[in-house]
Amino acid sequence: MSLLSQFLHERTISQEILPFVVARPSMSAAQMPDGVRLTRRRIKGKRVIVKNRRDYANVRAYRAYWPEAGLQEWENHRLIYVMKGWGDFHIGNYVISGGRDFCLIVPPGTPIGRTYPAEPHLAKLRSCDLLTLMLHPRAVQCFLTRSQASDTGNQFLENYLFKSLRLVQLFQFLMEEINEAEAHYESVGVNLLAAFWQILERENAAGHYINPGPVGRPQQWPEDERKGADFKTDLLHYIQKHLNQPLNVDRAAHAMYLSRAQFTRRVRQETGKSFVEFLNDYRIEEAKVLLRDSDWTIRVIAGFLGYQSSSYFQAVFRRGCGMSPSQYRAQIRE
Repeated sequence: MSLLSQFLHERTISQEILPFVVARPSMSAAQMPDGVRLTRRRIKGKRVIVKNRRDYANVRAYRAYWPEAGLQEWENHRLIYVMKGWGDFHIGNYVISGGRDFCLIVPPGTPIGRTYPAEPHLAKLRSCDLLTLMLHPRAVQCFLTRSQASDTGNQFLENYLFKSLRLVQLFQFLMEEINEAEAHYESVGVNLLAAFWQILERENAAGHYINPGPVGRPQQWPEDERKGADFKTDLLHYIQKHLNQPLNVDRAAHAMYLSRAQFTRRVRQETGKSFVEFLNDYRIEEAKVLLRDSDWTIRVIAGFLGYQSSSYFQAVFRRGCGMSPSQYRAQIRE
């Protein structure tokens, strides 16, 4: 049984009504449920606006970030649930600390950083397991992560994308109730969330999901492994980071702090290929992984890999592999 299946089974059979905390620009410790701590921590550094970044369904994932503080201002509605351990959540100018069954709702535009594991009454930090729900256009992503004190980021354990219209609508209704904060919104939100867990369990049991989901897919070169990296590794990291964007020689050369001529010569020396050939080869290999391991449609894969049209992606794939993406998927899954 997967971790998600186990969690949903336990959550839906439980009769306990659990409160949640909504991340607001202004909060007080008196508003926190029992066992949840709130402390002030002002955001350090400057806010940097993100331009022209597109992720799943060609929608901008986050609008700004604070490099010094390690915060991002996401466009998505998020719900974060602590499954195990304790977590410190840096939210805006606050740190919210909660243990098992703590539920945090993060509206769009709220600055949020990575989760750090914490354990009250103990000096030694431990791990924290989280379930995060993220609202996409016409889909809800659900991923489970583990945060440890020794890590520089959260480890993805499981990652699913549910395209059920009922799940999307329930999640949207929940977020609307929370954001509008009208009379009895908290009790309404609790009931909507209980119904959401039940339908999510049903969809999960029926296998109505795409795996892996678009956000959080593992990369071949994690950020903490880039220290001392060579030119080829830096080039691969740049392609991975901007994979779903229109890439060309001029932009890549600028990102690598080289002139167009220097960059073109260096790519040929290091890879034996032109930049376009190297980029297409990488995208084809990434497409093979998605065709093998996910149920994404050809159109979604094309968009995720930065192709402006599905037909062009299929033409490039056919030239590189001698067959269409659909034929490759059918062959690899036989």
